[in-house]
Amino acid sequence: MQTESESFDLIIILALVAVFIIFQLRRTLGKKTGYDPTKDRPKDQNNNARQQNDEQNDEQGAEDNVFQIRPDVEQDQPAMNLGLAKSSPHYDVIEKINRFDSSFTLRNFFDGAEYAYGLILNSFWSKDRKTLRSMLSRQVFEQFEGAIGQLEKQNLQSKNKLMDVEKIDLVEANLTGSLAEVTVEFTSHMIMSTLDSDNNLVEGSADKSVKISDIWTFCRDVKSADPNWTLVATRTS
Repeated sequence: MQTESESFDLIIILALVAVFIIFQLRRTLGKKTGYDPTKDRPKDQNNNARQQNDEQNDEQGAEDNVFQIRPDVEQDQPAMNLGLAKSSPHYDVIEKINRFDSSFTLRNFFDGAEYAYGLILNSFWSKDRKTLRSMLSRQVFEQFEGAIGQLEKQNLQSKNKLMDVEKIDLVEANLTGSLAEVTVEFTSHMIMSTLDSDNNLVEGSADKSVKISDIWTFCRDVKSADPNWTLVATRTS
């Protein structure tokens, strides 16, 4: 039979055991239970995921501040320098020629026309019919060839020299379909003299230059791959 003292000790022990059991239950129930996928991720992967979320939030915020530009609005392209003012009565024709041949500008044409002017004159003065035939229309070649024939019949020869081309001016420009005609005026200085068979001066001067104005018309099919222009008409002003 237990004494009163022993009973009291047993109660204290049972109370302590109960407190210990309650404490353990609270520790267990207070913990997060279930599978946590973040525990299985490497530390770097977790950081990357947080960084991606932050970047997505930043991009979304940036998109909210972007004003969309209308897709049908384009910046104006710089106009092609055709070598003459838009106020010129010939601008529209020159522009249309450029649409057929993007390399065509009035400056480029003037450069080529000046070269052709000197070559044709020198070929005429030296009686180079082959070169003339390749650069002139049939009608103009017949005129040049006739003038050469007249000199030959009279036993005369030209001793002319082109000193310089002072300026070139656009006179007229036309476009029919893809056939372009451009008329220019050459203002030049030449030494012009005609000698007989004994080299005696018949006409002109052997050392004094004169100012000459020639108006020439060149023609070309601007759709053709051949870039050469043909001289189709000449006159003096």
